[in-house]
Amino acid sequence: MTHSPNRLAKEHSPYLLHHAYNPVDWYPWGDEAFTRAEEHDMPVFVSIGYAACHWCHVMETECFEDEEIASLLNAHFVSIKVDREERPEIDQLYMAVCQVMTGSGGWPLHIFLTPDKRPFYAATFIPKISRPGMPGMRDLLPYLASVWRDERKKISDVSDLILSAVLEQTRQDTHHDPDDLLHTAARNLTGSYDGMYGGFSPAPKFPSVPVLLFLLRYAVIYQDRSILDMITTTLDRMAYGGMRDHLDGGFHRYATDRAWKLPHFEKMLYDQAMMAIIYTEIWQVTKQDRYRRIALAALEYMITVLSDAPGGFSSSEDADSPGGEGAYYLWSYDEIEQLFGEDAKLVCTLFGITREGNVSGMYGMKPGDNVLFPEQDPLDILTRAGVRDPETAYASIIHTLNNARKKRQRPPCDDKVLTDWNALAIHALTFAGMVFQERSLCTRAVSAAEFLFSKMVRPDGIVLHRWRNGQAGIDGTAGDYIYLAWACLTLYQTTGNPMWLDRAILLEKTVSDQFYDSVHGGYFLVPSATDLPVRMKEMTDGPTFSTNGAGYLLLCALYSITGDGSYRQKARQTEGYHRSLDPRMITGCCTFLCGLIEKNLRGTAVFCDKSGSTEGDEIWSLLWSSYLPGMIRIPIRERSDSDFLPMSVQCQGDTPALHICSHRQCHPPITTVDEVRHYIRGLDIFQGDEISDTIQAPDQ
Repeated sequence: MTHSPNRLAKEHSPYLLHHAYNPVDWYPWGDEAFTRAEEHDMPVFVSIGYAACHWCHVMETECFEDEEIASLLNAHFVSIKVDREERPEIDQLYMAVCQVMTGSGGWPLHIFLTPDKRPFYAATFIPKISRPGMPGMRDLLPYLASVWRDERKKISDVSDLILSAVLEQTRQDTHHDPDDLLHTAARNLTGSYDGMYGGFSPAPKFPSVPVLLFLLRYAVIYQDRSILDMITTTLDRMAYGGMRDHLDGGFHRYATDRAWKLPHFEKMLYDQAMMAIIYTEIWQVTKQDRYRRIALAALEYMITVLSDAPGGFSSSEDADSPGGEGAYYLWSYDEIEQLFGEDAKLVCTLFGITREGNVSGMYGMKPGDNVLFPEQDPLDILTRAGVRDPETAYASIIHTLNNARKKRQRPPCDDKVLTDWNALAIHALTFAGMVFQERSLCTRAVSAAEFLFSKMVRPDGIVLHRWRNGQAGIDGTAGDYIYLAWACLTLYQTTGNPMWLDRAILLEKTVSDQFYDSVHGGYFLVPSATDLPVRMKEMTDGPTFSTNGAGYLLLCALYSITGDGSYRQKARQTEGYHRSLDPRMITGCCTFLCGLIEKNLRGTAVFCDKSGSTEGDEIWSLLWSSYLPGMIRIPIRERSDSDFLPMSVQCQGDTPALHICSHRQCHPPITTVDEVRHYIRGLDIFQGDEISDTIQAPDQ
């Protein structure tokens, strides 16, 4: 049955547009919906999801396209659809509500509200028909409608309790010792390590990049090789499991099982950026080439598949395609035989493909379904199989599989451009480009940054969150400003162009004016003029870095570069806010913990080089390829390039010179590669060739 379009037909989000012809009388989030609820004394049903979400599509098919369920919703509720990627502040608040009420969260997320946006019921996936322990929409909707009609005081009391519990999560306590927090977090995280398959949680397993970045800093600074082994094992298992697309290099969002075998097939822009960052950092520490290849492949996927024509990056690829969930990525044994003939046995061995299917029966997979699941570095497998030129052979296998897969219909792409996620992509491209000396990555980062500043930043400095089809809109959250400023600082460290530093300074000023809590420290996610019942501070990491963890890193970096005491004051205040949280929360604040470790390492390396000599290039390259968390790198070609050089730094003469200042002192200029190596080794932290031979491949 074809329905007339509802109000979502006028929206820009692909996710909302997908629901525009549901029989549900959907509203977008806004005054119109809540005014109707108030005028007609109706409760509000809010459904939050995103375009790449498989279970969001399942629920649409089962409930929102169903005439019976649509009639119940239309009769008793004002129904609102929210794209969580467009409105992260709404998602964050009501996800916290769901976690308080149910002990868990996820998407799709469903919240029942009063007309003044106060929650009284929360759930994630809701089936049409009730199941044991899971009420269905057919029973739940009439029940909640009767509670609204007959037990209004009960709803009011529940709403008060829920919002109080949400605020209690970030209640300030006494300040805790920073070293105690670091050691407690490391101990708790490593205590949950899966010694067989890697990872720091049971299934489902997420990449949890902030956890890995913190533990890497902890392992290197405290010289704990056992933790370093945990990190490399986890990274190897992810890279050679089913969570990674071995044909185009992109990572799926998470693994459904303990062994990282069967993924949830959507691919998110932020995951590619964050995975590139951690694999680049582990390469800096170990110098194992497999990590360089994995990092660059993730970025290549991002550039090739997710690039938006004007310069930005699209948000995601869907988990579903016309053949069903994951159909684009699945293979049968017969397909491999037809493609490779007498070489099929080798290919099946390489990727763990069986006639029965290596994921058949798992979470609805059909008999004969296989994911590409090498478990080990494919080049090592081919070498042990006696293949003379494993790199050429592997490239040929991938080429054949890719050509076969191109005949399938690719999953839909959510092509909206988000400022915060694009800023993460810019940071990852710039960082990896400098570490691996791949200048084309830096060039692509600059073009993406210029796109954001031309389309998403207004002349008055206000940052917008979303762009699609030539139109920018939705006021940015604190995360948009902070991530973009962070990306600008990375570009400044790459180019030495003071324009990027100026932009970072302006963005930080704007976000502080609108979002900073000058009383307790930290950034609210939304400005004071908000329509939400509670102003939240994002303290813990989620799928991306926490806003306040990233804000702390930004403030520390700006102080290191400029020496402006206002940044130090806000950094101290934000640190104090984190340290006053319930210690049980600290393992969720790994981005902040990265900054806490870096505080004792932070320094500024100013590289003066007017000549562009080979020696100078080698010094600059070595400075980036070395693992130096907390080190700010600034290239200066002329004294006029920066107004913020330490007073003792003088860029004179044509000889390349590296000036390193840390712990309130500046070292004598370094003019040779050997002197740089000597300085780095004197830092008493793990570095590349010291440990590269001790890091085992996953099969060993």
